[in-house]
Amino acid sequence: MRTALRAMGSISLAALGLALVLAGTGCGSDPFQRQPVQGNVKFGGKPIQYGTIRLEPAEKQPAGASGSIRDGKFKIERSAGVGPGKYKVWVQAFDKSGELAPGAAPGSEGAPPKDILPPKYLNEPAAEITITKVGDDKPNEVNLDLK
Repeated sequence: MRTALRAMGSISLAALGLALVLAGTGCGSDPFQRQPVQGNVKFGGKPIQYGTIRLEPAEKQPAGASGSIRDGKFKIERSAGVGPGKYKVWVQAFDKSGELAPGAAPGSEGAPPKDILPPKYLNEPAAEITITKVGDDKPNEVNLDLK
């Protein structure tokens, strides 16, 4: 009987401890302090029509993020964003979207998209940036013109 009472007391203490931790951190808070990021990406002065942008941690941030580039613009919402700090920016640009038309069979679109950036962008980041804490109404702005 005493063992059962001790076990119940341990469970109660564990539950109380968890409740205090959750109350202190806030159940809905983001431990990574993700920040929104948006911007424009050009190659040779012209907007990249189809591509991807990836932010890779350059310090000890827990995660990076990526987004699609369409008509030279990209946007990474706060929910998918990155925490404050320095990041390496990797960019790929393609000659076409690679997306299938509705109802099209895979492979019916012809050759896959080709990367149109110089090979150096496969081996080195396009830029290094610093992300800061911002409000949703003023995301971190990243504008690149690759050569």
